[in-house]
Amino acid sequence: MTNTGARAVLALLIVGGGLRFPEAAVAQPAAAASAAAPQILNGPLHTKFFRDLPWYELLRAEPHEGKVQLLIPAWAKGFPHSIEPGTRFAWQVTLGREIPIFAVSTQIADGEMDRKEWGLGVWTPVHFHMIEDFKDPSAPIVDTDYRFGAMVKFQYGIAETLRLGVRYVPWAHESTHLGDEYTIFAVNNIRDFERINVSYEYQEYGISFEGSDLFTEGDDWKARHGGIIPWGPDGYYSDHLLESDAPTLTPSLKNYEPSFGVEYLMAEWRGRQTYVSFDLRDKLIYNYHQTPENPEQRQWSFALQIGRAAEAGDRTALKDYFIQFYRGVNPYGQLRSQEDWWSIGFGWTFGLL
Repeated sequence: MTNTGARAVLALLIVGGGLRFPEAAVAQPAAAASAAAPQILNGPLHTKFFRDLPWYELLRAEPHEGKVQLLIPAWAKGFPHSIEPGTRFAWQVTLGREIPIFAVSTQIADGEMDRKEWGLGVWTPVHFHMIEDFKDPSAPIVDTDYRFGAMVKFQYGIAETLRLGVRYVPWAHESTHLGDEYTIFAVNNIRDFERINVSYEYQEYGISFEGSDLFTEGDDWKARHGGIIPWGPDGYYSDHLLESDAPTLTPSLKNYEPSFGVEYLMAEWRGRQTYVSFDLRDKLIYNYHQTPENPEQRQWSFALQIGRAAEAGDRTALKDYFIQFYRGVNPYGQLRSQEDWWSIGFGWTFGLL
């Protein structure tokens, strides 16, 4: 999908979700247009600075997103340049946050949108992700990825128990780094080892339908679609190695990566909600030396997470605990050339008091 096509789909979905502006209002002068404003603008706007608003919150199974999370104890398939073969004990750390900056809303309260209320805001997502291997000598950090950018979120109350959410990231940057010890061991033990600069700018969109009381009173659910599209023709990585400026690598071409997700939280029981969260992505398997006989390929990659979450507004630091299983393209840096990678572990997500 092209950048223009993604924006068109996004616009159509927003319109289909309830943002219908009468044609007559477009041609009217400003004063008349204000008087004839559509029903979605059904109240005065309230400004909100640096407020945590529950608009388009992350699916719990989404990989590489802004949250504070540990996956330990955890196990994983070996990496492409591992010294010791076989399954390994490998913990994963995510540190980050979607920092709220500014928002406007027709709703005074900071909660989820009531019927016909809407809000629009700006966030800054900042996060990093690290995986460490405890099986190879010296327990090397395998890879660390950094992300930051700008984000716009929108939420509209379609009905009392149904909301439309939209997320758009007009610009963000990801920079990835293999660990020093991992690289040193690979250079000394792996023939033709290459250090590749996976670093790129991208845009991202997402559409979310969210609601409550689906099966029982007090339950919550989300259903989503999104996609990532790198900016420019260079794709996900440089065409040269870190040690040289010579263009020895073939650029990535199949760069659009769509995603789908669902999440269901049961009604509260003993202070928490039991949940199931599922994220599915059509990820590119990086191929740094493409040929007609060896072209780029994709693999559907998924994360399944089952756990117990604190209710919204609960001030506990432990937001949820869970078990997570991932299978597909390795999500870390230049290791995204590895398909059929898996990891499983127990996880803990933390929040600010």
